[in-house]
Amino acid sequence: MELRATRETRRNEQLRKAGGRKSEAPAAPANGGAPAPKQAPADKLALSRQALDWLERQNRQNQEAMERQSARSGSKSELDIMEKQLKAQEKCQKIAARIMRGDRVPPEDLEYLMNNDPEGYKLAMAMRRIKKDPEDCESVLDEEDRNGGAESEAAPDTAAPEASGGSGGPDAAPSE
Repeated sequence: MELRATRETRRNEQLRKAGGRKSEAPAAPANGGAPAPKQAPADKLALSRQALDWLERQNRQNQEAMERQSARSGSKSELDIMEKQLKAQEKCQKIAARIMRGDRVPPEDLEYLMNNDPEGYKLAMAMRRIKKDPEDCESVLDEEDRNGGAESEAAPDTAAPEASGGSGGPDAAPSE
């Protein structure tokens, strides 16, 4: 891989040689290779071969480090994280929609919405309608969300079944 500065240096040398032939000026000016006084001075960066090699090595090392880091994190774990975030956002949207309709939402759902989407909670509370006969909604949260996610991540086989309506005990049947 050749750096841009090297290509530009080569191109400039070729242009100087070609320009010297066309204007029928001597190939090497007598003032030590400096540009003719007619031309405006240009900013240039001249790097030695050693500096270019060092930069290329640094770029290669950085690229390899980024590849190793992306391999460690893995696309599967990124997908899992994004899936969890999407599920949490869907639950927040359902809760907010129920609030805006004027229905009664369980307190744990309100807390979940406040913690995961504070702006959505504020918007839902500001836009809620008052119903004469509001419905009592069941919770959209599963057991993992009610416990904060710590218990079911630590021991997924020992998680208690979801109680219907939050009023059942450990003997309650799953509500799915």
